[in-house]
Formats: sequence, C-alpha cells, structure tokens
Amino acid sequence: MTYNDFEIALSKPRIGRFLLAANGDQDKALRLYKQNIQLSQALFGLLSIFEVTLRNQIDQHYRKHFNDNEWLRNNCGQGGIFSHPMFSKYGFESRTKILTTFAQLGKRYNHDRLVAELSFGFWTYMFAPIQFVVGGQGLHKIYVSRPKATTQKLIFNELDEIRSMRNRIAHHEPLCFDRHHKIFTDYTKATYEYIIKQTVWLGYEPNKLYLGLDETLKIITIIENER
Repeated sequence: MTYNDFEIALSKPRIGRFLLAANGDQDKALRLYKQNIQLSQALFGLLSIFEVTLRNQIDQHYRKHFNDNEWLRNNCGQGGIFSHPMFSKYGFESRTKILTTFAQLGKRYNHDRLVAELSFGFWTYMFAPIQFVVGGQGLHKIYVSRPKATTQKLIFNELDEIRSMRNRIAHHEPLCFDRHHKIFTDYTKATYEYIIKQTVWLGYEPNKLYLGLDETLKIITIIENER
C-alpha cells in the first residue's frame, strides 16, 4: 500500500500528524505510525496487568479494613464512605458509579464482577484526597515496598499520569511526538517508569509480573532514532 492508500483508509488528519512529525517524509511517517502502534501495544499489555493488580490490592485492603467482602456496595448506604458529606461537592460520583454498575450487572452481580467492571479511573481516584481520607488514610500501605517518605499525593499524581496515558492509548492518540509534532517520547518514557516503579512498590518484580514481554524501552529507542 502507498502512503495515499493509508491516507484514504485512516483519514488525512490522522495520518497527516505523523507526516508532520516526519517532516514530510511519507515513508518515515508510515514507520512512525507503525512504531506508535507497537508502542501502544507494548504499554497496553503492561497496563492491563498493572490495572488488575492495583484494583485487586485495593479491594483486598478494604475487605480487611471494613471486615466486609461486599464493601463497595455496602459503603454506598447511609454512613458508608461513598455517602460521606465530603463527596457532596462532587455529586457523590463514586457512589453513582458503583450503583450504576451494580444495576447494570443485575442477576450477574457478585462482588468480584463489580470490582472488575469499575474503571481504572475509579481505582485511581481511591487515592484522591477525599477518597483517601474517608477510606481511613491507610490505602498507601498496599505499596509494601514503597520508600518511607512516599505520600498519598505522590501515588495519586503518578497514577493519574498512568490513567491519562491509558486513555490516550484507548483513543488511538500518538505517543511518539509532542503537540508541536516533533518526535518526543520523554512523557511516554516517564509514565512507563511510573508503572515500573509502582509495580516494584506493590511488591512485584516487573519482569516476572509482566511475563518477560516488556519491550517498551526497545520500541522507544527505535522511535528516538527516527529524529
């Protein structure tokens, strides 16, 4: 297929961004497009495992904290953490997400399915200031290998960057150049390093948890060599 064929298939605006990053070199633009897909695939593989690991650690923490294997649903009622007055400013968004997902599951409901259906954003925001406080201010303890000075704010900010990159991948956004269409991978590399660091803090060896499949840095190097 020629560059023009890809332009028709993928749309001129989408492929055109890669042409700008390639300074008008059509072959280079197609290579960048392919490399961006490979980078997204590599990161999405890590993110899928990281997301499941994180939400399971959070779930186990609160099962023990509340001594309740149905803590999500039960904390939506009166006196529950998701009904706390501190959430009123934000419309009790977390509670709404839980109850909406619970209703959608219907007869298929069980706690594990509810945990799996809630988004990565939901779990990330369990570290946001209000959720962290009303949840007992102990959630950071799931990071069993964290440095002693690690704060809730640091954990949340890094998770939010990871969430943002996950959304970019899900929406097929480029990870290989900046808003000025210059080849740039520093942001992607920094966010990748957050994933690896938080994996270690959670008590896992990244190469083993990610099944030896992580080729992220290899692909980033290939992209940087296109400069």
